[in-house]
Amino acid sequence: MALSKKTRVEIVKLIAIIIFLYAMLRMVLIPLIVSEGFKEFTAGLGFFGYFIVIGYTVLSHVFAPLAGTPGVLLGVTIYGVKIGMFLLYVASLISATVNFWISRKFGRKLVTKLVGEKSMKEVDEFTSVEGKQVLIISRLFGFPIFEFISYAAGLTNISFKNYFVITAIASIFTNIAAYLVFRNINFQSETGIIVWIGSIIGAGLIFGFFIKSYLKKKREELK
Repeated sequence: MALSKKTRVEIVKLIAIIIFLYAMLRMVLIPLIVSEGFKEFTAGLGFFGYFIVIGYTVLSHVFAPLAGTPGVLLGVTIYGVKIGMFLLYVASLISATVNFWISRKFGRKLVTKLVGEKSMKEVDEFTSVEGKQVLIISRLFGFPIFEFISYAAGLTNISFKNYFVITAIASIFTNIAAYLVFRNINFQSETGIIVWIGSIIGAGLIFGFFIKSYLKKKREELK
């Protein structure tokens, strides 16, 4: 079956983005991270570095257009995958709480300003099929759109208690899975960084497609 023009355009855009990101990684980010100067700098951050990683990750979730990958990469590079994933977990719980209450208190208008008109589609896909089961599945497999799910939940009727408990428990499983998969990778090497980012992007595409298909199926069931 021939692909539609819109689908072909999206595929081309995706390929272009991947090529651009790979080029930036090889030419800018990776040489910086594996340099001796960067290692000396990060070693001097100490405990304060925790707040930098957590703070940037929270900001990237609240202001959704901001890329969160640098914060995650910084965390695992400086502190290793165990502490790095723990910092990501803490940051995710903070941002999940902030995003929920922003949308619950201020509504769709402010959420649209924070995530952008185009990204509101992700929010709308979730709000159209609200429910505990949907939230659980989305939290387990929807990490590529974590922040959008947080905003969307605030626009539904789910209680904050149920929302937070589901988010906290489900996020533990995803972080443990990431730790088990990447615990033996050397994040101080170029190969390790490429494997990490490549795996995250690949998993994001796969799980993102899964979640979108799942939400679409749920919407059809409600019709």
